[in-house]
Amino acid sequence: MCGHDFLDIQIHASYTQKQKGNSDQLILSILLFIIGIVLLWVGTESVLRRVPILAGWLRVSPLVLTVLLLAVMTSLPEFCVSLFASMRGQPAAAVGNIVGSNFVTLTFVAGICALWRPIVVGPTLRERESSWMILSAALLLVIAMDGVISRIDGLILLMSYCPYLKGTIDDAKQQRKETPVANVAKPWLHIMIFVAGIAMIVLGSSWIVENGTLLARRLGMNDLLIGVTFYAFGTSLPELAIALGAVFRRQADVTLGEIYASNIFTGLAVVGCLCLIKPLSVESIIVQRDLPMLIVAGVLLQMFVTTGRKFVRLEALVMIAIYALFLAAQFMGFSISLS
Repeated sequence: MCGHDFLDIQIHASYTQKQKGNSDQLILSILLFIIGIVLLWVGTESVLRRVPILAGWLRVSPLVLTVLLLAVMTSLPEFCVSLFASMRGQPAAAVGNIVGSNFVTLTFVAGICALWRPIVVGPTLRERESSWMILSAALLLVIAMDGVISRIDGLILLMSYCPYLKGTIDDAKQQRKETPVANVAKPWLHIMIFVAGIAMIVLGSSWIVENGTLLARRLGMNDLLIGVTFYAFGTSLPELAIALGAVFRRQADVTLGEIYASNIFTGLAVVGCLCLIKPLSVESIIVQRDLPMLIVAGVLLQMFVTTGRKFVRLEALVMIAIYALFLAAQFMGFSISLS
């Protein structure tokens, strides 16, 4: 009898210790999730406050600074997640992450921003950025049709990014000739705060995704629902934070510039770099459904920003509806035959 009592006590102690460990893990996840939100907000404010200052110091427009620096740095989560997936032997997941993130940014992020406040679109965004976005997605579709993105394909993607980059650099050179030097006190301090802000955005996004996923599982959410919510938005959080923050500050060029430039950079430069490291296999559903839908969304957005020269709320609702259609296609297994 005593032996049974002792065994019951041991089992109870072990169960209590396990419950305490789970409770501690839950508290830690909630704390890190909240800290992630704070880092995302503080980082976004730090970056957006420095964009016009650094643009004036460099004698370029905020759009040029966004394309050359901001969009590249906020695309780090896509690169890191896809690189880790590729190195773990999940190349299809690497491509899927990039295509899915680009779709979220182009439809949901753009739609939410314009829904909050209609966006006046400048000529550079209307003519060059939107066209390059569609071109990058179309080129990725053509290259991926055989089911593999090889190292040669990766080199083609990287070389295709060069003319876009050269055009932006040429714009910067012309603007520097025409713009007087702005008197900026302690420019290196602003640069350090800008870089620190980007780091906070990336780190905060990572903590939100990781700990949000743990909390969602505790609440009984299944893997599919978690994927649609946390993973789909996770790598797009930096772009969402920057674009939405720019809307609040009425920096229209930064809003759509971040969305377009991020899509172009990830579709050409990030995929190109990943393929040079290790060739990527592409699932047929990405070629038959996801990339065509990305191109259609890009064409529609280009039509919206070029016809009225303003991205209005009704058009924003259309883009959000396209994202909802994309989610429905994921659940229903709908695809488009390209054969």
